[in-house]
Amino acid sequence: MSKATRTPRKRMTLRIALAGIAVLGVGAAITTAVWTDDVFFGATATASSFDLQGRQAGAPTWGDQGLPGDDATIVLTSTELGNLSPSTTVTIPFELCNAGTADGTIETITDPVIGDPLGSTAGANMTATITGVAEGDGIPSDTTCANPVTGNLVVTTTVDFPPTAMGQTGDISFRVTGQSD
Repeated sequence: MSKATRTPRKRMTLRIALAGIAVLGVGAAITTAVWTDDVFFGATATASSFDLQGRQAGAPTWGDQGLPGDDATIVLTSTELGNLSPSTTVTIPFELCNAGTADGTIETITDPVIGDPLGSTAGANMTATITGVAEGDGIPSDTTCANPVTGNLVVTTTVDFPPTAMGQTGDISFRVTGQSD
């Protein structure tokens, strides 16, 4: 084969190769001309709250004791508690409210304790109980406290409540603990 016959073939191959590269180059140029755009998303997250509050039924303000461990006391009053005598039952209604955003449950209610000196007066047989609410009861979210849950502190003396108890005092205390569901 002569050199003259090979040269046109090489030129033809070179032309085809250059044409292919030109087509690829044009394709690449078209690809870089495509429009692009992004959309970004964001959100605000807020944790729910559980805020158990209490008051004597009908009192104008709620007592909010804050975080667990705050031992401030909501005082329940009754003129009848100041006049205990044999065979007396005194019922003092109290209210609970969950001003938080998450529903909850009453986890524990401690037994009411009658403090000294009345609580240790010999023969001063009396009981203090909680009625109307119980452990396991629901306490729904009520941020305005418009629908409180009502319970009662019930103090009862026996028929043989002794004369040695006359004039004695003693604080009665109990604790209600709730938790969010």
